[in-house]
Amino acid sequence: MKLLLLILLSWQGPVPKTQPVVASPDSILSEVSRKLNNLKKFEYENTRELNYPSENYHYTSSWKVFYDLETTDTLTGFKYQVEDSTSKEIYNGSEKFRLEKKTRTMQIDDHPGKSNFQHLSFLYNSIITLRNILPLLINDPTVTRTAIDTTARGIPCTQITLDLGKRRIQNLGHALDPMDTKYNFIYKILVQKADGLPYETIQANDANSDRITTTFIRLQANPVVPDELSWYYSTYVNSYRRTEDKATSPRLIAAGAQAPTWKLESPTNNTTISLDDLKGQVILLDFWIKNCGPCIQSVPHLNQLKEKFKDRPVKIISINAYDSKADIAWFCNKHNIQYTVLSNGQAVAKEYGAADFPTLVIIDKSGKVVYTHTGFDGSTPSTIEEICTRQAGP
Repeated sequence: MKLLLLILLSWQGPVPKTQPVVASPDSILSEVSRKLNNLKKFEYENTRELNYPSENYHYTSSWKVFYDLETTDTLTGFKYQVEDSTSKEIYNGSEKFRLEKKTRTMQIDDHPGKSNFQHLSFLYNSIITLRNILPLLINDPTVTRTAIDTTARGIPCTQITLDLGKRRIQNLGHALDPMDTKYNFIYKILVQKADGLPYETIQANDANSDRITTTFIRLQANPVVPDELSWYYSTYVNSYRRTEDKATSPRLIAAGAQAPTWKLESPTNNTTISLDDLKGQVILLDFWIKNCGPCIQSVPHLNQLKEKFKDRPVKIISINAYDSKADIAWFCNKHNIQYTVLSNGQAVAKEYGAADFPTLVIIDKSGKVVYTHTGFDGSTPSTIEEICTRQAGP
């Protein structure tokens, strides 16, 4: 009996799932921020659960995401490929496009702005969001914060709870937006004990049980990198149909038409070249963009043509549609381009009807178009060589 009484007195009940932690919230968040800033290429499976009991609403979305932060792009600071069961979206630093699996259609935005990224669901409370917002939260003395040990789906974690008042974290995490609400925004960041990386974020409030839970599963810091050609919409044109209205798309200039005049600048030496400067020569115009698989494939063939016709009245002029001078210079250096390249050619490309890339146009000595072609395949080099040879004459 005494033994039983001793056992009952010593029993403290079940161990709770949460216990106070010794480390301060700021020190934990600082270490998380450091680790996230060290990530250059990473992927994870992202689940986002919207649970609003107050509105009788519940919805769950899941994506597999890959981010590349080693990019010269200054618009977002990253490239991505995001895929779910119905679609795949890709941003390569210049163009953003979406592939719809069921309809086999492709939506292309060849010149997106910052607003195009501010409301994407897969970026909401994402790793990108945390990477950007954590330094701001750490240095904001008005944010109330606490830390406890806990578990999430059996995974040991540290939970940092942040009371942001009437402010909400922006989608990309660049700032806190003031909100006109009757409640405060409460964020919980669950950090895995094993690797110190985020496992989950919970956006809640202090008025009811509504919440948005974003979970990061199998976060890998050194994943298999997608193939280079997978970043370019030109890779998918044979499998997916563009959704643009054909009636509003520019029509490729026809053979026999007089070539529209133009004057463009070299991105490397600031000199200008015009179509009038090239009178009396056969001109091969190559309209292209940096993020284009067939454009890359065409370079060695155009280099060969440049060498072959070096003593003939044939000039290869490569007109970039809209990439920056820095990106054009990078591309030319990487692929060892030997022929003339001009920049700021979007208006010229539109006038010639070059909506897809590469588009090739051959102009004869009199200034008339004699050949047009979009794309670059195995037969293209011999075709343009034969036409240029014939037009150049003896």
